[in-house]
Amino acid sequence: MKRMLSFFLTLAVVVAFISPSLAASGAMDKAKNGAKDVITSPLAVKDNVMQETKNAKFLPFALVGGLLKGGFYMGKQIVSGVLAIVTSPLEMSK
Repeated sequence: MKRMLSFFLTLAVVVAFISPSLAASGAMDKAKNGAKDVITSPLAVKDNVMQETKNAKFLPFALVGGLLKGGFYMGKQIVSGVLAIVTSPLEMSK
């Protein structure tokens, strides 16, 4: 199942970047922004860990809190990026 999901995600990215009709309608920008969101999503974990541990009184609790918060925001960014990539061909019909 994981192989099929990664194959379809890769196929969606390739189709979005190759199709010239997508570039004319602004769908290409939406797909690029979605891909950028997926690629840069792990930075959310680093940023939240740094933010939580900056003024922490007890470092282990702040570290765990930052990891959980960062993991949530990373997942949210991945989902929104994948949705932007997958729905970018729908921009052509508008």
